[in-house]
Amino acid sequence: MNFDNIKAKMESENMEDVQIPKRIEGIETSKMPIQKVRKSMRGEIIMQLICIVAFFAAPSFVEMHQLPKAIYYILMFITSLITLGYLAKMSWFLNKTSSLNEGSKETVVTFINDLKLTLEVYKTAIITGSLLLPLSTLTFLLGIKQFDEKIFTNLILLNTSTIMLIISAVGYIILAVFIYFVTVAWSDNLYGIHIKTLEKTLKEFDI
Repeated sequence: MNFDNIKAKMESENMEDVQIPKRIEGIETSKMPIQKVRKSMRGEIIMQLICIVAFFAAPSFVEMHQLPKAIYYILMFITSLITLGYLAKMSWFLNKTSSLNEGSKETVVTFINDLKLTLEVYKTAIITGSLLLPLSTLTFLLGIKQFDEKIFTNLILLNTSTIMLIISAVGYIILAVFIYFVTVAWSDNLYGIHIKTLEKTLKEFDI
C-alpha cells in the first residue's frame, strides 16, 4: 500500500474543502453590491422621469412671455433628450443584469465592465444636461410676466457691457467645473464604491 499517494490524495481533498466555501462566500458577497447598484439605478430612473415631467409642467403654473417660454421649452427638450439617452442606457444595463444565473468570476467581471461603460455615459449626460439647466432656469425666471421682457431680450442678444459678459462667462465656467466635480463625486459615492467592493470580491475567486 502506497501511503504517500494516500496522504497526497487526502491533502488534496482537504484543500478542495477549503476552497469551495470561500468560492461560495465570494459569490454571495458579490450579489449584495450588485443588487444595491440595481436598486439605486431603478430609483434614479424614476426620479429623473419625475423631474422631466415637473420641468415641462412648470410654465403651466405661471404666466410667461411668449419668447422666453418658447426658448425654455427648446432648452428643456434638448436636456430631456440627453437625459432620456442615459436613462435608456441604464435601463439596458438593468435588463441585461436582471438575471445573474451564474455565480462565477466571469459574471462579476462582465457586470463590472458593463457598469463602468454605463457610468461613463451617465457622467457625460449628467454634466451636459446640468450645463443647460441653469440656462433653462434663468429663462424661466426672467420669462415670468412680472419681469420686463426687455431684460430677457437684452440677455439673449448679449446686449450688455463687456465687463458683464466677462463676468457671466467666468461665472459659467466656474459653474461648469463645479458641476463636473459634483457629478464625479456623486457617481463615485453612489456606484463607484460598489465597483471597488466587487473588484475586491474578484480576488477571492483566485484564492
